[in-house]
Parts: sequence; C-alpha cells; structure tokens
Amino acid sequence: MASEHIWVWLQTKGKQLKVISDPEHGIIEVINEKGEILIRKTNLSRRQVETVEKHFLHHIAKRINGREPPRSAEPGDSFDPMIT
Repeated sequence: MASEHIWVWLQTKGKQLKVISDPEHGIIEVINEKGEILIRKTNLSRRQVETVEKHFLHHIAKRINGREPPRSAEPGDSFDPMIT
C-alpha cells in the first residue's frame, strides 16, 4: 500500500500495537505484537480514514506531552468515522 500510514501505539505493560491506515484504499487495521489483526475496517471513505487519523494522533500526542488539557468535541462535529 503506497498511501498507508503506520504508527506504533504503546500500551500499558510495554505492549505495542501497530496501526495501519490507508486513506486511498479506505482501510484501518490494528495489529497486536503477534501479528494478529485485532480490528480491520474496510470500505471507509477517505474522510473517514483521515478523521480517525486526525483524532488518533491528536489524542495520542496529548497523552504523550500532557501540556494541554484534553479538548471536548467541537460543537456540530458529530461525525463518527467508524459508522458507514
């Protein structure tokens, strides 16, 4: 997948999950350390994948640096990217 984005998502007790998203092909996968797919969403729109990426990175980055309090959802932004 040429347009895929990959992150390592650190969990408690040192575990890591790999998150792969591909806006071009409408795919999001979460894979555990054993290579097993825990979550696989397909047939998503580009907007759905990009929204998941935006929120995933925003929330993970906030947890890492901890400099700002978490923001609540913006009014009128009730779009749920995982519902197709």
